[in-house]
Amino acid sequence: MKLPVCVFDLESDMLCPNCQERLDKGDLNDFDVEFSKYILERVKEYPELEDLNLLRAVRTSGRLILVVRKKTEGVLQSAEALMDEIRESFGEVLIFESPVKLRRIVRNLIEPAIELGVNSLHLPDGFRESIVMLRPEDRDRIPYSKEDLREIVSAVMGESVLFQYQDERIEKDETSQDDAFGEKLREFSVRRRTR
Repeated sequence: MKLPVCVFDLESDMLCPNCQERLDKGDLNDFDVEFSKYILERVKEYPELEDLNLLRAVRTSGRLILVVRKKTEGVLQSAEALMDEIRESFGEVLIFESPVKLRRIVRNLIEPAIELGVNSLHLPDGFRESIVMLRPEDRDRIPYSKEDLREIVSAVMGESVLFQYQDERIEKDETSQDDAFGEKLREFSVRRRTR
């Protein structure tokens, strides 16, 4: 079994310098440690967990997001009683296989719909923010709200990811054009009055 935190650290209840450094840098979070302990305590009861390779555990409102090494998702899914226990303790469980790629995660969450495109903004402070465009006709087909999608995908990716339906962008563009036109009219009328 591989967990985000060393098994020895979990058993001794003290982080080694390497794990502590990863925690300090943000590569690990407190919940990674908490959930790793939770899983380690259940390995005797569920021996199939010996094959688990857990990379990340993230808790969002009412959801548990797990990132596992490729081809190890089935290890958790095969332990049905454990999955029921996890759902009862942590809420809805979403499992993603590594490597985590934005488009793959989005497609898993919105299928049978498909995204129109992804735009990424590189901000001056070194952060990146992505905007995923969705088709308006897919609103009823996508099982999550835009806010839920943002929360889940941002947690998995470790960066801000926004979701927007294409018709919202068109409405916003039309509104901003109307505002710009109105502003130009006001400027013109002020100039005429001051002459």
